[in-house]
Amino acid sequence: MEIEIQLTATRIEDTPLACVPVREVGAWVEFRGIVRAQEDGKPISGLEYEAYLPMAQAQMHRILSDLATHEPCLSARVIHRIGRVAAGETAIYVGIGARHRAEAFAVLTAFLDRLKRDVPIWKTRALDCSGKPVAYGAPVEEALRCSGQSSFDACTSARTPAEVVALLQTLCMPLEAERVPLSDAGGRCLRESVSADQDQPAFDRSAMDGYALRLDDPSKTLRTVDTIRAGEWKPRLLQRGEAVGIATGGALPEDGLQVVIREHVRVEGDTIFVLRRDKDRNIRFRGEDARAGQVLVEAGTVLEPGTLGLLASVGCTNPWVTRPARVLHVVTGNEIVAPDQRPGYAQIRDSNSTLVRAFLDKWRVLPTQLKVGEDESEVERALQDSSSASPDWDLILISGGASVGEHDFTRRILERGGWCVHVGKTTARPGKPLIVAQRGRTVAVGLPGNPLAHYVCLNLYVRAVLATLAGLPPSAQASFQAGVLAEGLRVGAPARETFWPARWSLRDGTIVLRPLRWTSSGDLTSLATANALIRVGSGVTRLEEGQTVKFVFT
Repeated sequence: MEIEIQLTATRIEDTPLACVPVREVGAWVEFRGIVRAQEDGKPISGLEYEAYLPMAQAQMHRILSDLATHEPCLSARVIHRIGRVAAGETAIYVGIGARHRAEAFAVLTAFLDRLKRDVPIWKTRALDCSGKPVAYGAPVEEALRCSGQSSFDACTSARTPAEVVALLQTLCMPLEAERVPLSDAGGRCLRESVSADQDQPAFDRSAMDGYALRLDDPSKTLRTVDTIRAGEWKPRLLQRGEAVGIATGGALPEDGLQVVIREHVRVEGDTIFVLRRDKDRNIRFRGEDARAGQVLVEAGTVLEPGTLGLLASVGCTNPWVTRPARVLHVVTGNEIVAPDQRPGYAQIRDSNSTLVRAFLDKWRVLPTQLKVGEDESEVERALQDSSSASPDWDLILISGGASVGEHDFTRRILERGGWCVHVGKTTARPGKPLIVAQRGRTVAVGLPGNPLAHYVCLNLYVRAVLATLAGLPPSAQASFQAGVLAEGLRVGAPARETFWPARWSLRDGTIVLRPLRWTSSGDLTSLATANALIRVGSGVTRLEEGQTVKFVFT
């Protein structure tokens, strides 16, 4: 396949471009993505695009090469603008050459679907009608600007948890994909659909240990003429009164047979006496699980052990999966000491580092963790040094310093570092102090220092970031489920929306939730057995035993 890829800051011609010359090309289809004069319903004069050039070109080449293995595509040309692109101009041009138009259209459609998902090219800013840049992809910020609120108001106006999750899903983009061995693919998100390479099963095979005989043979006494073990192929035509001993998984020697299981016959030398014969043929027939070409695992599936086994069975030994997220976790606080140290008076052991590391481990993420004292300049220097050493962090988590006290400096540090702060607090508890900021493709989340608040924020907000980075579609991400309270829950005076730690279990097929006791957002005791968070609506003072509630698994 002939492939030409170009990322350019110059204008793409408006006239049709010549196809990549390949002699067998019978169809050349073109696509142009035009910058519209509106974005999110507001007039704009253009957009700005950024790209990680080496990776973007390599990724596009890899996608096209991969598609050519499924469709007989012969040539492709891709031109993508970077920098400022005025409204009405072409931001991306794609030309596909194939023998027939149906093949060309199929490759074009598949490429465009994967381009947005897998290639590190993104819109960074829109340009208003005066040509002034405005933040792109931040609907909350844009709404504030239109309403006349200041940037400071964005940090002081509390956001609901649903608004924060929706914002995070907007700010984040799926990370690049890579091919890895099955041994390294567990827990990763599959970024391509995988189909059966042949019928499943690929041949008629015995489902039990027993004897194969003709379906139309009524004989009760038969002579064993051969034995077939799993992995052997011994085709033959059986006559009436003949049987073949066969092991589970053994290939049937011909069509029109039935397997009588070993327990239903008596064996005397080479002769078998059928003691019982029912209608079950005890055969797994070719293609009864899936036909060749049938999609078995959809893109967006998290690869669990069973999924990995299925991929191995169809020869997909190097699946195309999302790379692990690169995460930096900074823990702040002078009162924090290591877990293996005995804390002095007014000190506490660091539980948040362990909590965050264990949470990220479920996402196959190994974070870089730093412990920094409660000094603004020290924290700022640590973030700058970490960004210089590894500027490609996908997510930065900062534990502590997210509130509004004199020593809560996370927001100030981020703003000085060129970050756009979108959220300064939420309407919910635990975890009201929360900071969400963005710089380029990196998202930073400032977490309140208390561990129970950490637990809630990790399972609501950081989970949304990781799921989006992994390439999981919103429909496959964590959502609230319905369960029944095992006992009443007294919330107290009408309060903010609350996420209450709980323990779920199954009772007669129904999810039952037992609320766990906690006294404050610094109370770790309930987390010993917590595996769910119950959502308690704002203003609710009590929930009754047996009442249906919404919850999220943790």
